[in-house]
Amino acid sequence: MKSEFREKLLNSNSEFKTIFEELLNDGKINEFSDRLWDIIRRDRTAIRINREPLAFKDLFHQNLTEGRCRTCAYELVLLLDKFGIYSEAVRCINTYLKGTEGSSYGGHYYVEAHFKDEVLCIDTSLVVTGSEEAFKSLGHIILKKYDIDTLFKENPELIDYYDEMIINKTGI
Repeated sequence: MKSEFREKLLNSNSEFKTIFEELLNDGKINEFSDRLWDIIRRDRTAIRINREPLAFKDLFHQNLTEGRCRTCAYELVLLLDKFGIYSEAVRCINTYLKGTEGSSYGGHYYVEAHFKDEVLCIDTSLVVTGSEEAFKSLGHIILKKYDIDTLFKENPELIDYYDEMIINKTGI
């Protein structure tokens, strides 16, 4: 699935485009896997965007992730926890993102998920995954990581949201 945000960024910043394409061609970053899409598609919880209730997958299909990296990172951390996968929302700065929608200074969020056999960084805005090292190469400079308990402490409204999430655990 193509990301309009990513395409705009690649077309407007040749330095970022060179780094991104090199990492992609070398297999150091990848498009979302079928396994990750399967998890995302299982979230049926309504996320309100412009007063319209949308499922998490709809944000990607309608290119509504731009400027909503924190919302998407938090949603993914909560969703992964529902499936027993430890993850953290990662707040970072990336100068390549400076001036993009929702990021006047380059602030950004992505997710670090701990699957059985690997730690996988997931960027919902760029719609790519990779290692922490690959994400550093993309320009992500980590400021803070938030596990689910920290998210709940700093955003208590997420507790009720989490409890009421509608997850299809048996299949699509």
